[in-house]
Amino acid sequence: MIQFTEAEVRYLQEKGKFWPESIERLRQQVSEVMEEPILVPKKGIANWALYYYCPKCSVFLEFNRKDQHRHKCPACGQEFSGEPYDSTWWGLINSQNYISSFHMALFYLVTGEESYGKKAISIMTEYSKYYKDYEVHGDIPYNGPGKSGAQTLDEANFLRSFAMTYDLLSDLMTEEERASIRDGMLLPGAEFLIGHRHNQLHNHEVIINSAIAVIGLIFDVDSYVKFAVYEPYGLLYQLEHGMLKNHMWFEGAFGYHFYALTSFFAYEKFALHTPHSHISHPNYKAMMELLADYLEPGFGIPMLNDTNYGHTSSSLHLYEFAYREIGGDKLLYILNELYKKEKRDNLEAFIYGADELKECSYSFKNYHVEEGLYGNTILRGADNRYLLFKHDSYGGEHDHYDRLGISYLAYGKRISPDLGTTGYGAFMHYNFYKNTGSHNTVTIGEENQAPVNGILKRYEELEGVVYVEAEADWTAPYEMPDSFTIVQWKEENYRPVKMTRKIAWTDDYFAEVFIVKGAAPDLSIDWVMHVSGETVLAPEGQPVDVFSEKKPYKQLHSMVQTKADNQIVTAYKDGDVTTHIYGFGFGQTVFNGRGPDNPSVSDINYRIERSFGGEAVFAHVITSSDGECRVKAVSFEESGGSMNIHVTEANGEERKILL
Repeated sequence: MIQFTEAEVRYLQEKGKFWPESIERLRQQVSEVMEEPILVPKKGIANWALYYYCPKCSVFLEFNRKDQHRHKCPACGQEFSGEPYDSTWWGLINSQNYISSFHMALFYLVTGEESYGKKAISIMTEYSKYYKDYEVHGDIPYNGPGKSGAQTLDEANFLRSFAMTYDLLSDLMTEEERASIRDGMLLPGAEFLIGHRHNQLHNHEVIINSAIAVIGLIFDVDSYVKFAVYEPYGLLYQLEHGMLKNHMWFEGAFGYHFYALTSFFAYEKFALHTPHSHISHPNYKAMMELLADYLEPGFGIPMLNDTNYGHTSSSLHLYEFAYREIGGDKLLYILNELYKKEKRDNLEAFIYGADELKECSYSFKNYHVEEGLYGNTILRGADNRYLLFKHDSYGGEHDHYDRLGISYLAYGKRISPDLGTTGYGAFMHYNFYKNTGSHNTVTIGEENQAPVNGILKRYEELEGVVYVEAEADWTAPYEMPDSFTIVQWKEENYRPVKMTRKIAWTDDYFAEVFIVKGAAPDLSIDWVMHVSGETVLAPEGQPVDVFSEKKPYKQLHSMVQTKADNQIVTAYKDGDVTTHIYGFGFGQTVFNGRGPDNPSVSDINYRIERSFGGEAVFAHVITSSDGECRVKAVSFEESGGSMNIHVTEANGEERKILL
């Protein structure tokens, strides 16, 4: 066995006596596969798990191992059958099988109950009968094909899990079983992965490399280890080139930040006692510490880019292994906070966690990168007020084309959040959530922003006000990331454009000015913001029958348009919290209406300000309160390329802000 020493096995067996709830949870997790007959596809027909979403509600369907042909939406109750749901059901069967097999092997390791190990061996030998003849299939965007699954990513997860299971159970197998699994599945699987790994930076390549490397270590195939760990685009290359200077994984989404780390650590857990472990690499600690600077009030993870709710649900358990091997107060703080919300009896804590987690505190501060760099800024305030200002780099496949966007929370409410996305096979992913127009930024001609890096130009605190300024300049030279992407933007709409967003953050409200220059005069310039709750104040106007036929605007409805010759104020009430938006009027058209929240079974309010003429200056003051509004009055005056904003606060004090 490679992944645990004999001493570690004895320790886990002894530890299991004091963690009975973890052992029982592990038993329950594998009970369905353990008790039911082995279910393995005889052909390579399994499809992509992210097709298993309701096209209307954008939520994951109910999976029933005993029914291949009926797939029910838990939100609307509609049942689906046929494709792609039936073949995706087989993909979920595969996932359940390889995850349960690894867990059954761990259960055997700790408890000595051979029936669990033998069931896992039987599942692997059953797959080995058919694996070499599985058809190569799959046409998922951005992905190579698979055999057991519909993409190379699925193949890697499948093979890595079974390889780690093989390692745990090798001594329990007969020589015939070892040969069957080795020659029928694991070695041909590694060869398939080698032939389909791409030379690009990507979380997929991390997963693929980790599977090849694990198989190489098990069977002492040096060429596999060299290819997957040390050569260009191998694990070390991905770790050193995929982490940006701001310590974020280059894809710019915490879902993929942790998805990549999951596979890095899966390899490190396996290789820890070999010469090929690199767990002490400083990039691991830097990437794990970053979350502490980004955490939302209430211990939330920002839904940046292609992050969905499922991506972040179990990511924090990674901190168990990382803290044990790397240490550090930030990692310890995250674990302590996690276990204020749940009991520490998960598998990661039991198998890979430190014996003891000491008390640890952490002082939250504003966060920003150095001026002149791309990254994000986090601003914090009383009443759980939080603003994320996105001026990071374009992240490739999983980007949302929303430079200079903002996410705003207050009083425990998602006032104006980044909506993230849903399952990639669901209709609303490409048709709504992934587009510029569903984010709190500016879009030109109703088309997605072209790739660009946002740059922090100013971060300064003066007299209790924090001033932040960032720009997205499409006229500057730009180099695409070393990662394959499909063009889903309108290059010509943005290439002559420069945008600047300036924010002034105070105790009770924030002011912002958004400046756009260089757009074609005939193209619309739209400032977009969505706000939770119900509209309680909005100007009268003319109903709009069809706002747009383009995505994502096509999903908006109940739109009313108003000419903004003077200041326009809208207000929204979410529970006991009311948010006011005071807007500078310069003749633009303001649209107020509704559109999808996430999930799309509910709506959120949209305010869109539209201008033409090639240049525009949008200015606002935004405040939330759980009682009297913190702002009495606002006035705007544009002068000499700057915006003078005069705010009369609820207590009668006057404040002048120059942006």
